[in-house]
Amino acid sequence: MIGKRVGGRYQIISRLGEGGMAVVYKAKDLILDRLVAVKTLRPELAGDEEFVRRFHREAESVASLSHPNIVAIYDIGEEDCYYIVMEYIEGMTLKEFIKNYSPISIDDSIYIMKQILLAIGHAHEHGIVHRDIKPQNILINESESVKVTDFGIALAVSGATITYTHSIMGSAHYLSPEQAKGGTATIKSDIYALGIVMFELLTGKLPFPGASPVSVALKHLNSPMPYPSDFRSDIPQSIENVMIRALAKNPDDRYEQVTEMLDDLTTALNPDRANEQRLVIADPLPDKERTEEDLEKTIKMTPINNSTGALREQKMKPSSKKTQDEGKKKSGAKKWLTISGILILLITAGLIIGITVLPKLFYVSNVQVPDVTGQTYGTAKQTLMNRKLKVIRTDRVSETIASGKVISQSPGKGVEVKENTEISLTVSKGASKVAMDNYVGYSKETVEEALKDAGYKDVVWHEEESTSIPVDQIIRQNPVKGTKVIPSKTILELTYSTGAPQATVPNLRGKTKAEASELLENRGLVADFSEGDYSDDVAEGRVLEQDPDAGSKVNQGAEINVSLSKGSELKPKEIDQPIKVVYPNNSDQSENPSPIRVQIYYTDANHTEFPFIDEEITETKTYTIPFTINPNEKGSYRVLIDEKEQKTGTVDYPRSR
Repeated sequence: MIGKRVGGRYQIISRLGEGGMAVVYKAKDLILDRLVAVKTLRPELAGDEEFVRRFHREAESVASLSHPNIVAIYDIGEEDCYYIVMEYIEGMTLKEFIKNYSPISIDDSIYIMKQILLAIGHAHEHGIVHRDIKPQNILINESESVKVTDFGIALAVSGATITYTHSIMGSAHYLSPEQAKGGTATIKSDIYALGIVMFELLTGKLPFPGASPVSVALKHLNSPMPYPSDFRSDIPQSIENVMIRALAKNPDDRYEQVTEMLDDLTTALNPDRANEQRLVIADPLPDKERTEEDLEKTIKMTPINNSTGALREQKMKPSSKKTQDEGKKKSGAKKWLTISGILILLITAGLIIGITVLPKLFYVSNVQVPDVTGQTYGTAKQTLMNRKLKVIRTDRVSETIASGKVISQSPGKGVEVKENTEISLTVSKGASKVAMDNYVGYSKETVEEALKDAGYKDVVWHEEESTSIPVDQIIRQNPVKGTKVIPSKTILELTYSTGAPQATVPNLRGKTKAEASELLENRGLVADFSEGDYSDDVAEGRVLEQDPDAGSKVNQGAEINVSLSKGSELKPKEIDQPIKVVYPNNSDQSENPSPIRVQIYYTDANHTEFPFIDEEITETKTYTIPFTINPNEKGSYRVLIDEKEQKTGTVDYPRSR
């Protein structure tokens, strides 16, 4: 894209950065002659309607906003690629600012945070929830002026509520507990993210670090929020209380609106809040993690309906004496039947056994095969044995089914078979292990491409400065080359070189030589001073120009060329110098004075020993000589009376400007 012209007017100059959805370039608007930022949708996503919608949504969201702390949208279009033209900000991300300058003073942190709150508050007032607030999406320049950007997953909302489906958007480190559960994202979700940004701005640390998004999300759900003052003791309690409230796990305990948080922060350093006590908010109990075993127990403990299947007791009533007497009378009459009755019973019993019992000794019942797929092998085997079925086990590798669980069965669910039929179960051996590839020595871009379909659970990137390893080259990996792993269960950590330690060149213009030296020294840079040009704007001895420019990234130890102003340029001055020639007082000649001859010669920028006057006078007289004096030079004059030198003098260049 470098050198290409987008939309017929935006000349791509350099690459500024990239994300999962887009690449951002620095460009020049050839019509308006200004620098802009051009965000282009990645070509491989151009055919994905969801990504295209999200890309257009960013432009639509921000186009409706107009705020000094939100990056402005200038243009949107499609020409070989989808693109958005935005305001170009000379500076760095807040993430880089925190990394470079932490610890940041309390006053500066509040100043930066107020700007962020004003920007997000403006978006909320226009019905837009950002949903991805993090330092990486906040730009800051040398004067600490803030611009919020990347509204790529923001949505216009009704009632300030967004419902997520199937996935959680945003970055895990700044994700609210309700988002981590896959619930709704609201204004209060943004407030929680703002609390995390404020925490990181003041402490230089994240409250919940972790190796994977899942582990971080679980901490947001279940772990108590650490106190910022544990990491930095000089944080006033009133400031910490702002974060405590913003980071409450229950949204109901947070600020209702960003404006409330802004008001609280604005007054936090007021004298009347100097002795404020720590705000205590009871965090909700963490959700209990339920295992499969818990679930099975819950199913087995389903209450029995006592209204059905209950045993009913039957009580025998005692016989009356009359009934007993009647029985005795009848017993004699029945005795004759005893022998014949026994014979009849034996014959009947024989017939019943022959007709019913004997066939059952040789009959096998049918059984309906239950579904045991997904169960552990032990549970599945017991289920089948309870149905009087036999089990044959076969093991095989599965990349998707956990080890020890049933992948498939034959016959399948619902098939009717005879008891003792063999049911074949295919049981997972788990995912196959593979030897870890070597990524060390390759470029980050090459490895990212190679990992697209590698199937790792997560890939975590770490940065490390190095004076010996080229920028973006992989320095180390964990697990190391050759380690046997299951990709779907493995978090791959890769550390790449960011090159030699970098420093951001500060703005030195107008600083004294001592101030410029101190600023550069504090950032590991060296000043190379030289005399510059004249300037009517910059006082003499102060910094007029610098190379590289302010905001440039250079290696630590680099020399910064600094030219000092010579001040305003001095020009020749016109000076009227009065010279008094006193006529000598002679009382004898008061009525008829004798004339004296006066000769005056002067030297200046334009004349050398130039005769100014040669005349005779009979009274005291003052002459005015029009001197022209060059900077750092002088003029001179001589007064002769009657050809004798009586007086000399000089005229200096005036120092006032």
